[in-house]
Amino acid sequence: MDPIFPRFSDAEYARREAVVRRELAASGLDAVIAVGDAGSRGANQANVAWLTNWWDPYPAYVVMKPSAAPVLLVSNQLYLHTAQRAARPIELRVQGLAPGDVLADCLADMGVTRGRVGVAAVRNVGRASMPSHHFDVLRARLPDVNFVDATDVFAKARLIKSPEEITWFERGAALTDQAMEAIERETRVGMPEYQLSAILHEAVLPAGGTLRLQFVGATPMRDPDLIFPWQYPSMRPLANGDVLLTEISAGWWGCSGQIQRPYAIGCAPTDEYLRLFDLAQRAYDGIIDVLRPGATDADVRAAAQFLDDEQCRTFDVLLHGWGLQIEDPRVDLPTAVIRRELKPVTFAEGMLLVVQPHVVSEDGRRAVQAGNLVVIDADGARPLQKHPMNFLTLG
Repeated sequence: MDPIFPRFSDAEYARREAVVRRELAASGLDAVIAVGDAGSRGANQANVAWLTNWWDPYPAYVVMKPSAAPVLLVSNQLYLHTAQRAARPIELRVQGLAPGDVLADCLADMGVTRGRVGVAAVRNVGRASMPSHHFDVLRARLPDVNFVDATDVFAKARLIKSPEEITWFERGAALTDQAMEAIERETRVGMPEYQLSAILHEAVLPAGGTLRLQFVGATPMRDPDLIFPWQYPSMRPLANGDVLLTEISAGWWGCSGQIQRPYAIGCAPTDEYLRLFDLAQRAYDGIIDVLRPGATDADVRAAAQFLDDEQCRTFDVLLHGWGLQIEDPRVDLPTAVIRRELKPVTFAEGMLLVVQPHVVSEDGRRAVQAGNLVVIDADGARPLQKHPMNFLTLG
């Protein structure tokens, strides 16, 4: 049938299967269950969608063994007709009211009734895995199977993006730039923040895009009470003297850009906010300069270490991986306000990263974030966002 939903090439899906099989062999697994759910605005479907092209509204699974094609378990009969057209052409099964039984039957049909089976959950901002009542039934049905955590199987498989994947993220980045241009063109003093949501949607929906993140929030620059934007647009009207904080991701079939910019409303930025923005931009530029294949997390920290000398701290993480969800790696300063799971990393060609220094004043009342989605090419970091790194006055 003619494709009516976006889909990667058959060669790209063959590449992904091969990468998963390599990770299964390295982990000594007889099969793996990729877990997905609709949390984090659907981004927790990353494992399932990456391998099958299906974004299920509820928990979904992919079952795969090294010697066989993957099988997709769709959550509900209501969605099967859509999955048949949107997913790549592989075997589909419906979970219905008995997901644990369907998972057990699928593994048994593959001849996997003993041995080691990985459960590949997702590690986004937090961690998410199979619902306990699904797993309890599965484990009872297959008592001779040793189920083990295989989250790293898919985390490693998805870490390096192919040229075809990067092309899709470039499209998402262009939609994100387009959304920022609309904000700058149409924002007005007195406008409630939820109208910014309408502006963002109107900028990307006609091009077939979607909004993954629309974090916006304003606060008076002279007496601020906000250092990170709201996760949902509020009813508060924009006022003269506000700073508008933004983190925006628009995308194409899950492949999104990401950008962070501050805006002054109705007047020029105050000296303190300009100072914070200059520091954030300096940290961003320094990190971009050191990011290249073979660079490490220590290089990134060294590029931003000067923030400690300025009596500033970071709030959101300095840098994080990107894909169909927030991914590894994460790099931050030891003095960061929020403690996160940080691991050593050596950067490689094909990694997607959001570089996003979030500088907080010494008193903790003011903050500015400046960031872009970038890809590591053979000769260094290349921003996929083309929108200027400015602190503009709107309205």
